[in-house]
Parts: sequence; C-alpha cells; structure tokens
Amino acid sequence: MRLTDFRNYPEATAEFGPGFNLVIGGNAQGKTSLLEAVYCLSALGSHRSSSSGPMIRHDQQVAYVKATGTIASTTVDVDAQLTRGAGMKVWINKQRVGRSGKERSLAAVLFSPEDLELIKGGPELRRRYLDHAAGRAKPVSNADRLALEKALRQRNGVLKAARSNDRALRQLDVWNQQVAHAGAAVFDHRRWVLQRLGPAITNRYGQLAEGQQPRLSYQSEWAREVTDRADAERQLLRALEENQRRDLETTTTSAGPHRDDLAIELGGAASRWYASQGEQRSLSLAMRL
Repeated sequence: MRLTDFRNYPEATAEFGPGFNLVIGGNAQGKTSLLEAVYCLSALGSHRSSSSGPMIRHDQQVAYVKATGTIASTTVDVDAQLTRGAGMKVWINKQRVGRSGKERSLAAVLFSPEDLELIKGGPELRRRYLDHAAGRAKPVSNADRLALEKALRQRNGVLKAARSNDRALRQLDVWNQQVAHAGAAVFDHRRWVLQRLGPAITNRYGQLAEGQQPRLSYQSEWAREVTDRADAERQLLRALEENQRRDLETTTTSAGPHRDDLAIELGGAASRWYASQGEQRSLSLAMRL
C-alpha cells in the first residue's frame, strides 16, 4: 500500500503479509491513520471523518491511497484520490467506483474504541451500521439509501418553501410518495440484514462473555407488523400524510427510516443504559465481528 499526503504521511509504503499483522509505533506516528487508509479502500470512506478534508495533509489539496489485494485469488488494484472540498474518488482495476459501491472492493472490518458508541451513542450510528452491513451483502441497498437521502432533502426543502408558497405545498404529495417508496426499500434492507446478523452477533457474544444473551430488534414508530415492502410503503406514506401539519411547522420530516433505531438488549434491559462497561465492549466487538 502507498500513501501520498494522507493525514501525517507525506509519502509512505506499507506491505502486509498473510496472517496476523501488528502495527507498532509511538504516539502520533500514524498507526491509526494507516489503518484508516486500509479501511478507506475497503468501505469507500473513512470511519473517522465524513469529509475528505481532515484526511489530507496540512497545506495540501489532494491525497492518494493505493493498494493491491486479492479477492478469491484474483488480484485487485484499488486507487483512491481525496480532494479537499470535492470528496473521494475510487477506482478498482482502473474502473471508477460509484457511490453505490456495486463494484467489489477489498473486504475489511474495523473495530476501534469509538465502536462503544454503537451501544452507548445515538441511533444514527446504529442505522449506519445496518446500512453498511446491508450494502456489503446487497450493493443495491446503497442506491436505495442514496435515493432516500435525496428524497428527504427535497421534501424538507419543499416544507420550508411551503410556509410562504402555496405552489410549493402542492408538491408535497409527490415527495411523500418518493420518500415512502425509497424509505420502504431501506426499511426492508435493514430488516433483511438484521435477520442474518442477529444470530451471528448472539453467537459471537457468547464466545466473548458469559451470562445473558443479547437480543436485537428493529424499532420504528411508523411501521406496525409490516408484511412486505409494499405494506411498508403504504404505512410510511400514511405516516407522512398524518404528520404533514407538524412537519410544516418544524420544516423537517418526522417519520421514516432516518428516525428508526436498532434496539440492543441484555436480560430484557436496554444495553445502552443498563449494561456494564465490559458488556458494552463485548457487544460492540461481537457486532463488528
């Protein structure tokens, strides 16, 4: 792997061998930055920053990360270019990768001290966890998530404009339908991946800690006993219409997958509030594994 102007590295080359690798060094030498670079090429983004700017060395405008790995015995070249103010571009075997991430990148799972926030933090981190897991298993889910984000931005924009523009108010029906359609898809992907992750997390937790087993469930205020994706779309559309007056007052969309959460319990109690520090660490590690 080769880094150019990435974090504190003007230039650096690292070669990893098969099996277990240790990265050893003093404080502030760039150990975490090296792992972040590996993760960027795998997840097509950073675990530490939502923008490219912090990953680019001070006083530089562009940074590069390049690596070669294997997928099923096939050599894969991954190149990333990070531009200040313009985001991150990735190429796999010289072909540009879109934001949906349909192309196969190198696989990596990251566990860091910040992962405790998966248990202790707010629901946004747990939603992101499910979306990332779904995206690795079903790349089409990334496109549905991006469609939902776009529809929410448009609907919220219409909500703001509608406070002083009756013409904008008439557009809400269209965006209600767009949010409901994309939101039902995201909801469906999250529940699908949780059905597969839940037993694996329980098994991993049992290997790490003794005592009661965790229970994971998807929480949504707008969805009740959903039978399929079409039913989810109908329920979300109804919730958007019922909440429309309140949404016009707050100029934000109050119902949808962007407000949902992943409930994680131990012994019937919310692990966020009642699990010990050790239990929370074991839970977050089991989720990453």
